Amino acid sequence: MKGILVLVSVCTILSACSTSASRMAACESQGVSRDACYIADQNRQSAINAAAEKQALENANALFSNKTNPIHHHHNSTNSEGY
Repeated sequence: MKGILVLVSVCTILSACSTSASRMAACESQGVSRDACYIADQNRQSAINAAAEKQALENANALFSNKTNPIHHHHNSTNSEGY
């Protein structure tokens, strides 16, 4: 869970380096239509989210499918007196 929080935080910080408005302005200044710039920005955000989700799933899979050190939990069927 901590890994997911760290990953989301890093993505948020990195994506905050440039605002959506500044990316849109830069895109439009290159002569690209506003609609195309908007779609490109949406695709960018979707790619960031998909990468974060993929990494979170890989981390969870690695955490819960650790075959080299399985945890065994045994219950005794008898009490201390042998019943």
